[in-house]
Amino acid sequence: MALSQELGGTQRAGSRLSLRTVFLIAVVLGLLIPAVIISYLSFNMQRDALTAQLETDQKRLLDIVALGMQEPLWNLSRQAGSPLVASVMEDPRVISVRVTDTQSNTVFLSALRSERRIGSVAFVQKPVVYRGEEIGQVTIEFDTEHLGIALNNGVKNVLLILFAQLLLSILLIMSILHFRFLKPMHDLTGQATQLAELKLDQAFHWLRRDEIGRLGNHLEWTRSELKRLIDELRAKTLALEADITRRREVEDALRRSENKYRELFWSNLDGIVISSLDGQVLDANPAFLNLMCYSLDQLKLQNFWSLVAPESESLERFNLDNKVLRFGYCDEFEASYINRFGNTVPVSVKTVAMRDAFGRINAVWRMVRDISERRAAEERVHLAAKVFENTVEGIMITDADRCIRSVNRAFTEITGYSQHEVLGQKPSILSSGRHDETFYDQMWKNIADHGSWQGEVWNRRKNGEVYPEWLAINAVRNAAGEVTHYVAIFSDLSERKAADERIQFLAHFDVLTSLPNRSHMQDRVELAIQNATKDGHQLALLLLDLDRFKTINESLGHSAGDTLLQMASDRIRSVLGPGETVARQGGDEFIILLPSLTDPSEAALAAERIRDAFASSIELHNHIITITPSIGISVYPQDGRDFETLVRNADAAMYHAKSSGRNNYKFYTADLNARAREILAVESQLRFALERSEFVLHYQPQVEFATGRIVGAEALIRWNHPSLGLLGPGRFIQVAEERGFIVQLGSWVIREACRQLAEWRAAGLPEISLAMNLSALQFRQEDLALTLERALSANGLQGHMIDIEVTESVVMEDAEATIQTLDAIKTMGLQLSIDDFGTGYSSLSYLKRFKADKLKIDRSFVRDIPADPDDSAIARAIINMAKNLNMRVVAEGVETVEQWRFLAAEGCDQVQGYLLSKPVPAEDFVLLLKEGHLLPDLGAGRR
Repeated sequence: MALSQELGGTQRAGSRLSLRTVFLIAVVLGLLIPAVIISYLSFNMQRDALTAQLETDQKRLLDIVALGMQEPLWNLSRQAGSPLVASVMEDPRVISVRVTDTQSNTVFLSALRSERRIGSVAFVQKPVVYRGEEIGQVTIEFDTEHLGIALNNGVKNVLLILFAQLLLSILLIMSILHFRFLKPMHDLTGQATQLAELKLDQAFHWLRRDEIGRLGNHLEWTRSELKRLIDELRAKTLALEADITRRREVEDALRRSENKYRELFWSNLDGIVISSLDGQVLDANPAFLNLMCYSLDQLKLQNFWSLVAPESESLERFNLDNKVLRFGYCDEFEASYINRFGNTVPVSVKTVAMRDAFGRINAVWRMVRDISERRAAEERVHLAAKVFENTVEGIMITDADRCIRSVNRAFTEITGYSQHEVLGQKPSILSSGRHDETFYDQMWKNIADHGSWQGEVWNRRKNGEVYPEWLAINAVRNAAGEVTHYVAIFSDLSERKAADERIQFLAHFDVLTSLPNRSHMQDRVELAIQNATKDGHQLALLLLDLDRFKTINESLGHSAGDTLLQMASDRIRSVLGPGETVARQGGDEFIILLPSLTDPSEAALAAERIRDAFASSIELHNHIITITPSIGISVYPQDGRDFETLVRNADAAMYHAKSSGRNNYKFYTADLNARAREILAVESQLRFALERSEFVLHYQPQVEFATGRIVGAEALIRWNHPSLGLLGPGRFIQVAEERGFIVQLGSWVIREACRQLAEWRAAGLPEISLAMNLSALQFRQEDLALTLERALSANGLQGHMIDIEVTESVVMEDAEATIQTLDAIKTMGLQLSIDDFGTGYSSLSYLKRFKADKLKIDRSFVRDIPADPDDSAIARAIINMAKNLNMRVVAEGVETVEQWRFLAAEGCDQVQGYLLSKPVPAEDFVLLLKEGHLLPDLGAGRR
């Protein structure tokens, strides 16, 4: 690293030298170095020669002195040796000569130059040997400075010659280099500098054919190519700069987009979820995690399709396959997702495809927005629009200038103006002219001061009709408190006033018959009592109840019952005198007020007129029926001094009239209170009697005339009342029918009778059939056949063991429906008996279609036979007809031997009555069954 740095530094330093300087240095060094080396070698050779010459001279002189001193020294003759020493001293290089006698170790001869030495000295010695014996020693001191001076002169000469040669060589070489190399190189350098500085407009001209000329031509080609390239490069650079600028802008935009993306991704209020094409969740922002109630780690464990509700999955997959994968995106659509707790979240979804570096779709970006609030808002807006459009109140919206901007449908219905007729108009288009300017000024002043006003005004419809309305006006203000709109809501008071009148009518009159109701009648009675008290006269209340109305209402339908009530009210009003009032108390009960009586017999006359009004038949829904009234009469003041007492006592008298055979009237007497209390006790406790198991069945045997064998029994209900004792059906059946309890009671009779019959069979008693009576209401129940089937199945009984008894009136009320019910009963194998035959319609055609098994002669025809020829003829005819229709005949109510003998003689099949046995409890009937036979004592007249 250091070496490279040093070389780099050298190269940088070298780069600062011009080419001329480099060539000059090269030439100088090229000439100087060889010259120096040659001069150095020449100097060394000269120095070596001078040094060798000096040494030779020194040796020669030393040898001369040593040889010349042999004789003088041997002879110790200084005079002989002094000339020799003197001659040696003539050599300027000799400084001193000294000859030493080694024998005596003294100086024999010596000579010393008087001049001072200027340089260094050299000593040379040599022994003097004479005749093989060393007799002395010669020492010569030489001055070597002359050698140095000679050497210096030689060096100067060499240097002078060297410098002259070097200078001439340099001048010659540099002139040649200048013209042949340096100047062209200078030009090349200038041209290269121009190239470097991109000054390419001026061409380079070279005429030389040598290497430099070729180099110059190459440089010119380089210039032209470089100019072309630079021109192209400049154009491309401009394009590149523009592209780079655009790319930088794109990169900046992308960077900003990425930043915005991250910011959008993490801070977006809408949920964002990224998933792979196979549904693997890759990422999700906090809004989506909060929406779906997942953490990011939990969500990544889910497949996206598990988050989509089943009803939305097909839409999601369709949009993915047909839009996202084809076009790269999918516009907003609505779907349902399922959060972590299994709750459905309605959302709107926008889907965008994500691509990899090769442009291939590898993931899907979904922006999910919770639209629960939007849907709720839409529903509220839709609801508000529906309320606006469908409310019964008219709504009118005006701007701040009181120009109408919108009205609803009720506005049109109330005023008669359509929306396009009033838009842009002033509300004064509805003005009726009944209110003066002061009224309207005060109204708008209240709106300005308080923001609202309400009150009753009169307006005019499009057809000119003036009508009252209740108007409420509210000012709508913006955030700045400025009024932007007025909203007026009004309702047509004409309908409300009519409704008020209707309400008043309903409060005091019956809707069905338009008669006064009980409340209105009470007011009239109390006023009449005041007048009677003041004038000292009497008044009467008649309480009328329609006989068997409930049966007609249930069999022919409630519409028929309503029609019957209207016809009944018309008939009652038709026979009332002036001042006399009839009211409907409720149901089929009416109250008649006779406000002024001089004698109670006048009340009886009024009751007779009313009863006569019901004498004619009524055609009702293609049926001819006869309806009769039962009337109870109470008289003021002896039967009560207030409305409630009079009504209660008249009600007791009415029940007495019903129990006396119906279609008559009864005055109230004191002993009727006890009967009324009894009926009330029966009614109040009847609904709980079944729960407390207070009902029991008694059984009256049916005996075969020919053999006296007990072949059947009729189940008759009794009520073991906790305070009144054992009550027969006459005491509570009518109340049960009137109060709608007869169906539950009849179902209990079916279940209990079947249970008892099964118990007798299990005990091994003789097999008999058990007869049960069905009321009209029970016979009309759709589940009657199912009730019978369940009772038989639960007790393991066959259908032929049960005998169903229905009266003629029941089966004839709706013949077609009756046939369907009877067919269902006969399909189960049950026997059918027509009870009280001869007292009703006695239609032979229907009797044939009913396929009855038995006819029961009503006790009213049996009672007076054989004394009454009519009853005897009727009984005889029923027996003969039954035989011809292959039916058995049962005579009920047989109490005398004469009746027995007559019926036996006429061929009656079976008999039941007090002559044989009254109805007895089950345990007593077991004793009769064990006997098996039951015959009367034919010697007695009555049993």
